[in-house]
Amino acid sequence: MIQTRTSSRWLRLLILAAVVAAVTMLWDTTVVWPLKILTVYFHEISHGLACWLTGGTLGTITISPEQGGLHAGAGGNRFIVLNAGYLGSLLWGCGLLLLAAWVKDDSIIVGTLGFFLAVITMCCVRNRFGLIFGGGTAAALTVIAKYGGVVISEIILQVIGVTSALYVIPDVWSDVISRSGTSDATMLAEYTLIPAVTWGIAWIALSIFVCIVTLFWVLKADHWPETVP
Repeated sequence: MIQTRTSSRWLRLLILAAVVAAVTMLWDTTVVWPLKILTVYFHEISHGLACWLTGGTLGTITISPEQGGLHAGAGGNRFIVLNAGYLGSLLWGCGLLLLAAWVKDDSIIVGTLGFFLAVITMCCVRNRFGLIFGGGTAAALTVIAKYGGVVISEIILQVIGVTSALYVIPDVWSDVISRSGTSDATMLAEYTLIPAVTWGIAWIALSIFVCIVTLFWVLKADHWPETVP
């Protein structure tokens, strides 16, 4: 199948817009619930990776069905680790959207993501729900990568990417701005003496900027996965 660069971009834009619309309309339903839990998982994984990369331990992860999560690690740069949660899930989402647009064989990306989640789940997750969810998600992604084809794999990456990128804004608003309580922002406020709401606003502003830049680069991709030889 041969497509022009312009038609490829318009097709990707239309599908991405449809994904955004569908996720937004179904946001408070059980349909999007697994995607929200996956975003929470990305959030906690980002804490763990930030801790490990700055000299600490990867630590353990707990995930709850109420869209809650906890990372327990030791050491590392506290400033980076506390920022890594919300910004990490944002980067996971935008990164998957970029990979979906620019990598021709998206099934490889889906399979790699499934393998990564399987390893992290086995090494770090310590509660029953987290193990079931992490293992089930890894298995589902592996099956999609093997049997779903390239186009289905790209759409799956778009759905996960859009949810993870969009989740940051309402989650920060809920956790930091609209109500008070212990959060990454409050702990960061204690560490830096900068108010938690300031960190929340900064994260939201940065999220919007990163999403706009991501959209720009997604639309610059000039290919669409081949569906026939």
